[in-house]
Amino acid sequence: QIMTPWTNQDIRFDWIDYREARKDELLMAQVAAASLVESGSDLYTANLVEYFQGDEEVAEWLTTEWEPEELQHGAALRAYTEKVWPDLCWPELFEAFLKDYRALCQIEALRPTRGLELASRCVVETGTATLYWTLHERAREPVLRDIVNRIRQDEVRHFKNFYRFFRKYQRSEKLGRARVARTLIDRVAEVRREDADCALAHIFRARYPGKAGDRAALEHWKREVFAQAKHQYPFEMATKMLLTPLELHPRIKPWIGTPVAFAARMVMWGL
Repeated sequence: QIMTPWTNQDIRFDWIDYREARKDELLMAQVAAASLVESGSDLYTANLVEYFQGDEEVAEWLTTEWEPEELQHGAALRAYTEKVWPDLCWPELFEAFLKDYRALCQIEALRPTRGLELASRCVVETGTATLYWTLHERAREPVLRDIVNRIRQDEVRHFKNFYRFFRKYQRSEKLGRARVARTLIDRVAEVRREDADCALAHIFRARYPGKAGDRAALEHWKREVFAQAKHQYPFEMATKMLLTPLELHPRIKPWIGTPVAFAARMVMWGL
């Protein structure tokens, strides 16, 4: 179990096996893309803090724990990316990414009630926790495995906190399963086409400047990234986490879990 909080000082960057790290270009693309998204987490954190004004428990946790930890994830992934891909101008890349990403982080994009927004956050944390699980399973370079393992454990803990807060609002807002389920499905449908697509597009243009305007090449490359990742994707884990806010009876879960897993596979990976 990794002790939290942790910092870059806990990571042995001097142990990076550069030959191993550079073997898998598509894996590194996902790492670099994640470094952009995590480093921009203060944009949507500010929106959530504003949305939960008056609820000191949630607002304080978002400000003092969640945001610093998300930014730490970005710092670690950035440091790793800059060492493995030193020719990538990360600050310039991040500035360009933020111009597009900011449009995805507007407060108007939040759900209509606090409880539903917390259910939505459970979907996002499911996506991040399973992403880093996948990266950990794919990675062979030991320092990267250490970093994504630390992040994975943080994201699972974040999921548990968002779920705990959701339960509080679920009672006060009297949210039924049907309304929660619609929110979960809607958010799953948004996961792939937002953060990942935006970040990967910027990584592609930075790595392959000669193809920067080739939309077909970009889409083909993104399909390759997702196709490679899906082999280690923990669909059972994702399904279990996605179903948690619905609080289904154990006898019902297997019947619903299989179609949900299939839907998650189709939506998140296009496969």
